[in-house]
Parts: sequence; C-alpha cells; structure tokens
Amino acid sequence: MIEAVNGARRFCRPRWRWLALLAATLLAGPVWGGEVAAQSAALRVITSGGFAAAHNALRGRAEAALGLTLHTEYGSSSGGAPDSIPMRLARGERFDCIILSRPALERLSEAGYIAAGSRTDLARSRIGMAVKQGAPAPDIGSVAAFLRTLSAARSIGYSASASGTYLATVLFPRLGIWAQLQPKSRRILSERVAAVVARGEVELGFQQISEILPVAGVTYAGPIPEPLQKITTFSAAIPAAAANRDGARRFIDYLASPQRAAPIAATGLMPLAGRCAMGAGRLPPRRRAITELMAALMASLAVLLAGFAGPAAAYPERPVTFVVAFGVGGSADRMTRSLSAALAEELGQPVQVINKPGAGTLLGARHVLGRAHDGYTVLATGFSPYLSNTILSGLADYGIEDFAYLNFQWFDEDLIALSKRSRYRSLAALLDALRTRPKTVKAAVVRGSGGHLMARLLLEVSGIAQHNLNLVTYNSGGQARAAVAGGVVDFIVISARGTEPIREYITPLAIVAERRNAHWDAPTLNELLAPMNLSAPVMPGSIRGFATSRQTRQQYPERFDALAAALKRTLARPDVQRALARANIGGRWLGPEASTATMRSTFKIFKQYTYLLEER
Repeated sequence: MIEAVNGARRFCRPRWRWLALLAATLLAGPVWGGEVAAQSAALRVITSGGFAAAHNALRGRAEAALGLTLHTEYGSSSGGAPDSIPMRLARGERFDCIILSRPALERLSEAGYIAAGSRTDLARSRIGMAVKQGAPAPDIGSVAAFLRTLSAARSIGYSASASGTYLATVLFPRLGIWAQLQPKSRRILSERVAAVVARGEVELGFQQISEILPVAGVTYAGPIPEPLQKITTFSAAIPAAAANRDGARRFIDYLASPQRAAPIAATGLMPLAGRCAMGAGRLPPRRRAITELMAALMASLAVLLAGFAGPAAAYPERPVTFVVAFGVGGSADRMTRSLSAALAEELGQPVQVINKPGAGTLLGARHVLGRAHDGYTVLATGFSPYLSNTILSGLADYGIEDFAYLNFQWFDEDLIALSKRSRYRSLAALLDALRTRPKTVKAAVVRGSGGHLMARLLLEVSGIAQHNLNLVTYNSGGQARAAVAGGVVDFIVISARGTEPIREYITPLAIVAERRNAHWDAPTLNELLAPMNLSAPVMPGSIRGFATSRQTRQQYPERFDALAAALKRTLARPDVQRALARANIGGRWLGPEASTATMRSTFKIFKQYTYLLEER
C-alpha cells in the first residue's frame, strides 16, 4: 500500500499503479529499490569557507529531516591550493553536492564538472575586516577612512579564494594603491585569514564576513565600505559525477527553503530563499517519497500540457541582471547596488549586479545589446554624457534609439577640486602652470564623462593646448576619487554628489552650474573665470539611470512595464529614500517617457562639443 501525503487515506487500488509507472517513465530513471534507498542515506558534500558556518549550523537538522548522513569536507572556491574545490574535482574526487562561490561554480560548469540545471543560489556574502582580539579596530566606515587604514597598516592578509582575488586583482589596483600594499600583503592558503590574524601574523585580515565571525581570537571590525564592496553569491550544485543526485537535490532544496533563512543569516550571510522540495523537511521517509513522486508527476504533466494551453509564465521567473557599465565604487555602481535588495523584493526574484567597465561605457552597453532581449538584462550607466559620447565619438555601433529608457534617477553637477597634497591652491595657479609648464599638472577624470569633457573645455576657453595637461582617465568614479584623495593627481573634475566621502582630502574650487551648490563651499566656474575675462559653457550634469534594449520593449512590452513599475515602487519606499539620502545618491522617479525625452535633448547639446573628446 502507498500512504497518502496527508495520512488520512491509503491507496492500494490498481488504478494508482499507472501513476507510479507514468512518473517513473517521465523521470527516466528508477524510483524504488533497495539499492537506491541505500545510496540515499549517504551524501558526500564539500563546501567552501564562505558557506561553511551556515552548513555546519544546519547539518544536524538536515540529516534528521531528510534521513541522510552527510560526509562533509572543506575547500576554497578557487585558487591552486591542493585542497581547493576545483583542484579536487580535477583530480577525479567525487562529491554529491558542492557549495562555493557562483563565479567559481560557473567556471566548473563550463569545464563540464557540473550537472546541467542543478545550480541553486543560497546566499550572498560581503567582505569584512578582522583584527586581533584586544587590538583597536581601525575605522573603515568610509572610503577615505578605509584608504587611511590600509596605508597605515603594517601587514595585510587576504584569502586565496573569491574575496581575496577581488581585492588583489581588482579593487586595490583600481584604487591605485596595490604597489604600496603588495609588499606588506600576504595571500593566505588553505586556512581562514582570521586564524592568521588571531596568531598575530598579520595585522589586518580581509575575507568573507561569514568566515571571520566563527574564528576565536579576533575582532570583526566591520564590512569594507559599500562603494568598494564585492557581493559574492554562494551557490550549491550537483557534480556531473555525483553518485546520489536525488539526495543532493533534496539537501539543496532544504538549504534553499525560507525556513532556513534565519540560521543562515545568523552566520553573517544574506540568505536567498529558493525553491524547496514540497514538505521534504517535515515528512517521514515514506510520505516524503510519495510527495516527491507526485510533485515530479505534476511538474512533468505541466510541461507536457504547456504546449497546448495556458497563460505565459509570470515574469520574472529567474534573477534579473543589472549590468553596470563602470567599475566597482563609481556612482552608477553605488546607485545600482543601493537599490538591488529592495528591487529584488519588488520583483520577487534576486537582482544580480555585475560590472562591465571600459571604453567609456561602450563595453557595458554592447554587453546588454548582445544579450537576449527578454527583460532579464538591464543597463545601469550614466546616460549623459557617457552614452552620448560613445555614440558621437564614432566608437559605438549603436545609437540612442537602440535603448528603451526605464528611468533617469540621479541628476548631478560636476565639481572641480584640488587634492590637498597638490602644490597648487587655486584655479588661476593651475591654469598658469598649464600654460608655462606643460605636462606638470595632472588631472583625474572618468573616461567619457561630463568631467572629461569639462576639463577639455576649460583648456579650450583658456587658450591652453590640450596636450599641456597630463590627463589621467579612469573607468569609474571610485578610482578617480581615490587618485585625487591620495595625491596621485593635482585636481579632479567629477560628479559632485558622491564625492563627499573624500571631502577632507580635497579643496573644492568650483561647481559647474548656473548657481552655487548648497553642499559645497565653492563658487560657480564662471564666477572664478570672470576676473580672467573668461567664461565657459555650462554643460548638463551627469544623468544616471536604467534602460533595456529597444527590442526588449518591442518584443516584451509587459516585461518592460513590469520592470519600470518595480523601479517606481522601489523608489517610492521610505526606507529606500532614506538609504539613498544617507549615501548621497539621487532617487528621482522620471519614468520611461520623460527619460526618453531627456536623453534626446541632452544628446543634442553634447553633439555640439563632442570634438573635444576625440583622441589626441
């Protein structure tokens, strides 16, 4: 006899036999049998350190709920250490379930080590800092404080896995400080960075927060600043060579269920509630088997019937990717990441933020236009002036009409500011040096930005040759601001909003606007130029927001509208507006039609001066 899931009835009549037969056929594999049942009792799992604490907290409960015995091993998500997960798989070691960072998992999938369609995202993780217990915890609450702490540190440790790779190969080089930090930095293999800090071997340790908190002998000092933060998603999957796929699937569903969110969060992770086998954690083995059989049957029948009738699936069915056309820490990156969690709640699916910087936003825009036009890829960028400049410079193979504009959220004015480490103290002194001592003055701008164009325009109206300025271009505002804060350049021309974190390291000279800015103690640019009998056109400030491809709006208008509505609801939330205000990020709702009109009008203005950004 087969017990019903609710325990109220028993089915033993012949008509139920065809259901079991049909389900077994649809599933293309045996469901019953002593051999499979015996295998289901044992499950070999390997997890990276980022999810290890959460796994250990849930392990005993999972074994009791699922009737499994977990054999757990540990290894890093990436790197060449012998015990790293990629190296162990390459040696032919077999596991039923692996848990590691999603980028590392995707590389393993491309190499053929992972069963297709088996990935489930479990949680997101942030990078934090640890110091030895009893030592004072340095301030890393802002970008400026973070830079000071790194500069003053005697020694630094970082992991050989995802977080350390990001710090050593992406963040520190982009900030222009890796040459200073590398001699005193140590890459930690095969153990937690916090353990090395606890022994006093390094002063500061950086790793996933969830890997710092369980270690005795250290103090967790906090996350690295949000503009520089790298969010890593930890995912579970079933290796292609797994011996117990059924047990692995049930275990992954257990970890991804909403009921496991609280214990996962307690380890320092941000849980992502995913799909879970129906009632698997609460039913005895025989009832669980029937539940899974019937669920599989119904799912298979739904697939078979989908071609005959029924409405289209609700959008979105999977995570939506926002592609930031700048590096980590820039204004567009901060804007997008500040909205991602709340927007995910409004959409009902995770929001993934990836960075595709380069060529003045050209790479990010091309990436979005090259993806499927199905509403699952959104461009986050500075539409004025970046999109206009890439088109007008002739580098782009697209036009402004190739995008459908969801919302322009953040409007800004440019600020001209001196580094406090610079020998110059005024705009007049800068211009004099540019005339008389070519290449001795260095400036930082974001490539293709309004600041880039304004720096060129300032030279032109002053009658100074463009090549006299040593102009350093960056792919993100975070990099450019770090350069002026550290004295790498003499001055910067960049969006005023978002520059507050480095205020103590700069002297504001001028606001590029018709009126003074209440947040900055500086005159307008034309006020400064007037005594020199000069004046400059006031360029439109930076405009940041979101867009899809034009084809997306044409082919899936309902999805485009759903994205716009979710953005509107997100920006209407008081908690979101408070968070944006604290971070000095704009939070305006303009909407698709007004954003489109704004794009067209600003494009005309930049077209008049685009010759200044031609390669020289």
